[in-house]
Amino acid sequence: MEWASAVSDRVDTREAVREAALALRADRNRPPDLVLAFVSPHHADNYEHVPGWVFEHLQPGTFAGCSAAGVIGGGRELENREAVSLTAAWLPDSKICLAFLEQKPENPEEVWPALLETSGSEVSALITLVDPYSFDAEGLLDGLDRAYPSTAKLGGLVSGGAENRTPALFAGDDVHREGALVLALTGDWDLRTVVAQGCRPVGDPYIVTRAKGNVIRELNAGKPAEVLRRVYEKMNARDHSLFNTSLFLGIDMGDQRSRYEAGDFLIRNVLGIDPDSGAMAIDARVRDYQVVQFHLRDNETSAQDLVQRLRALTASQSSEDIRGALMFSCLGRGERLYGVPNHDSNVFAQRVGPASLSGFFSNGEIGPVGSKTYLHGYTSVFAVFCQRR
Repeated sequence: MEWASAVSDRVDTREAVREAALALRADRNRPPDLVLAFVSPHHADNYEHVPGWVFEHLQPGTFAGCSAAGVIGGGRELENREAVSLTAAWLPDSKICLAFLEQKPENPEEVWPALLETSGSEVSALITLVDPYSFDAEGLLDGLDRAYPSTAKLGGLVSGGAENRTPALFAGDDVHREGALVLALTGDWDLRTVVAQGCRPVGDPYIVTRAKGNVIRELNAGKPAEVLRRVYEKMNARDHSLFNTSLFLGIDMGDQRSRYEAGDFLIRNVLGIDPDSGAMAIDARVRDYQVVQFHLRDNETSAQDLVQRLRALTASQSSEDIRGALMFSCLGRGERLYGVPNHDSNVFAQRVGPASLSGFFSNGEIGPVGSKTYLHGYTSVFAVFCQRR
């Protein structure tokens, strides 16, 4: 198994595709089994031509990709500028199936195995690219979890539809302006997932004792507003400065742990607090008896969390067996968060090694927490492809 990626920042789209493709073809005698393309909106006038140019230079067995406000590849993260990222994979004895949908299927357990020509036990990885304006991403993920409960699903929401230009989804020879792509990969290799949500817990875990929909009315320690006030009073000055702009709530998704640490929760936005009732609204549905904990996020915390997640990866997986990875990173990360270019790519290279890393900056990141797949924000999700010994 081999993965390789390259980027080009040429202004001319055809030349950008050609430059990246030639870098991928170097010293390789056979066409790749899979090519993924992530293309910035600066090239929007030529989206329709991208598939043809990719096939002209690389003759891939399967081609997929999307528009992206920022692209990742070849060790670089190119944001808010002309950029084309191409990723090629040579996957011996692997099966690759690509499906495009205009709307989510009503009976996913029956529809998905037929569309992807694979049963749930066979699929090694599902890579998902979704247009957030035309497709119910969370409904799609719920259906895929039902059809393929033991398979990791990773990906992102398409970005790069700025200036009244619609985003693009590349599927073989076709360019779609809405819908979703699902790429099913099956082979004699292993997939490792890394979900770096970039938050750290503050205060203690609490049990939801009364909730309705997305509103928490009471915790085991009191009204949410009262509990949050006590948490605030124990914070240091640095955390006080983050409180108004970087406060989130982590939700335990049913693992029933006796001890909780960073990364054990699904992170969601706090939408507001009712000063009269003390209730709290969040960006997720909550059930009674779920465990929750407040979290804070900043660039230092996010960097530390990423290092910790990658350290755990290399502790369980030999770096020499890691052949390639896809990264789906939030538009709110990158230079906006860290103030320097290539932050997450550099950390990956330092902690994991020289394996190919590519992907794009998305409007939402898709990755697992516990046994379910979720749509995230401010997160970097990695799909890491490892040679099996």
